[in-house]
Amino acid sequence: MNKYLLPSILLCISVWACSEKEAYSGEKTFDGSFTNVGQLTLEIDSLSDFNFTEFQVVNEEGEEKLLVMNRVNFSFDFYDLETGQMVKRIEIVRDERFPIRPLYGFFYHNADSIFLFHQMQLNGISLLNGKGEVVTQFSPQKVDRSSPQEMMKSLVNHYSRANNMTIYEAGSLYFSDMSLNGFLNSDEEMKSFRPAVQVDLLNNEVVRIDKITVPDFYHGKVWPMGLGNYSRIRQGDLWIYSWSALDSLLVFDKDWNHVKSVHAKSEFAKPLKYSAVSGAPKDVEIREKVSQTTYSSLIYDAYRDVYYRFVTIGREVDDSDLEEQFPQVKNDFSIIVLDKDFNFLTEKRFPGKIHKPYNSFVGKKGLYLSRTNSFYEGLSEDEVVLDIYLFD
Repeated sequence: MNKYLLPSILLCISVWACSEKEAYSGEKTFDGSFTNVGQLTLEIDSLSDFNFTEFQVVNEEGEEKLLVMNRVNFSFDFYDLETGQMVKRIEIVRDERFPIRPLYGFFYHNADSIFLFHQMQLNGISLLNGKGEVVTQFSPQKVDRSSPQEMMKSLVNHYSRANNMTIYEAGSLYFSDMSLNGFLNSDEEMKSFRPAVQVDLLNNEVVRIDKITVPDFYHGKVWPMGLGNYSRIRQGDLWIYSWSALDSLLVFDKDWNHVKSVHAKSEFAKPLKYSAVSGAPKDVEIREKVSQTTYSSLIYDAYRDVYYRFVTIGREVDDSDLEEQFPQVKNDFSIIVLDKDFNFLTEKRFPGKIHKPYNSFVGKKGLYLSRTNSFYEGLSEDEVVLDIYLFD
């Protein structure tokens, strides 16, 4: 295990980029601080899904590539930034010694170390080499099977997504937990819940980070499940949390000490109104999701040295929303820009039903917004079109 992990601790370079097929010859001013500088197209083959949700921009031999976890083909697909074409595909080797359940999340550490995660639990974490072969698996989670209740309490429902990426550092993986126990259902659950989890791979142990808790803002109320979502990133020596219902960003140092709270409120934010009961009727739940203004992803732009905080802007509900599974993706969204010291710079609103904000990322040329919104009229299953916006 160590020969794959330890020599590569300092080699983790995770930057955001994408593959370019064509670019506009001229620049078009989009806003005072955002400029539309082009459009990139990724070619999607018959063994791929245009609506990819798990991705990471990686640096291989000095080149940015978009790495996509392909659930359809059980592979990792690499897209070249200059052509928009897939330049490499690593098939995940099925080995009966190391069973792999349906693909869920991953983290690319370097060209010969990719971690693969299972849904709902930490056991069965796989370390793959550059050929897609499982080198070893880790099962650090101790599951209490004495009763269904105790089993639920002992599980870690880790959240490994592009906007809340699991991070490898110095022999440990750092996960975010979304809990299977409904931590927003009571004040007691909120105060006891620990969202940050460390998996020590060298000692095969799971450690909950006691210093990271549910923000005080949440205490004293019962919240809908969706408002317990959060985006977490690591930048330098800081851990930064953006909670769905919280106007402020929470900043912690490398030892998980709370450094400061940063005011990062959207101009579109209004006091939250919701039913405050679990199991609300579907139409009530939909109305709350569509009408509320909340926060989603937080992204750091290393090239411009700024942070982007994404906002889902609430709107009036129409009757068609009640028939849709995710009508909130039709909402307009905005992006708050903060400088490296978290000073507010600007907020820009974007129209709904075009981009899928959750699939956004940063590269050398700017911020990439994916035209993969399910309500976008120009949606194609054969390609992924990305608009590039430069903040300056």
